[in-house]
Amino acid sequence: MNRLLIVTWIILSIGCTQRNDSIEIVVTEVSGSKTDNHKNEFCSDFTISQEAAEEFFRKSELTSLKQLHDEHNYLPCYSYGTASVGSKSCSWEIRAGNTAELKCGDIVKYYACDDCLKPQ
Repeated sequence: MNRLLIVTWIILSIGCTQRNDSIEIVVTEVSGSKTDNHKNEFCSDFTISQEAAEEFFRKSELTSLKQLHDEHNYLPCYSYGTASVGSKSCSWEIRAGNTAELKCGDIVKYYACDDCLKPQ
């Protein structure tokens, strides 16, 4: 009985220490940049390269929608494109405020990073 408890504890400990977003996100395309609410002048210089998008997802952390709203800047400027996550094709948006959204079918994940995007 003690061995079973120890083995169960070890398995649970390992599972809890692994990051939920350990699957690599490979950015396959940057389709362009847009802005919400026609803030074109404010966002005219905002673009992200494929390399910068991949670096953003490598450095950023998974967050909840509530945390994204309460703790991070949600700016109107964003770049968007496609990525592969495992065998799935997904779409992404990375915003100027160092936040992102990754959509894989019906599943949406939110990411944030305080210093992933270099100032332009």
